[in-house]
Amino acid sequence: MGIKVIGITSSINELTKSINKGIETELRSKALMALADVKLLTPVDMGIARNSWYIGYTEKYVNAKETSTSISILAPKDKPTKIIITNGTEYIEFLNNGHSQQAPTKFIEQAFSKYFDNVEVQTINNN
Repeated sequence: MGIKVIGITSSINELTKSINKGIETELRSKALMALADVKLLTPVDMGIARNSWYIGYTEKYVNAKETSTSISILAPKDKPTKIIITNGTEYIEFLNNGHSQQAPTKFIEQAFSKYFDNVEVQTINNN
C-alpha cells in the first residue's frame, strides 16, 4: 500500500514564494523605519543633509560633486540587487564621524543597527 501525494511540489513552491514575499515585506518595512530614524538623527544646519536621504533598489542617488555615503542593508530575493539608502551630501561622512554636536558619532550605524545585524556604510567616489 502506498500514498501518492499530488501537487506537493507546486504547494511547496507557492509556500516558498509566500515566505520570501513576507521576508521582503518585513525587510522593506525595517528599511523604511531605519530611514526615518537616520533622518531624525541627521544634524540640521540648513537641512540639506537631512533632506538628502534616498532609498532605492539599484541606483545610488548622488547629489555631491565627488563623494556620497551609501548604506547597503539587504539583498531581497527576486529583486534587482539590494535596497540602498544614500545621502549625496559631500559632508555626511564628517557628520557621521562626530563633527556636529547635534548627533553622536556613528549616528548612521546607530540608526540602522536598531533594525539590522549587518550594516555596511560605504563612501562612494564618483570620479
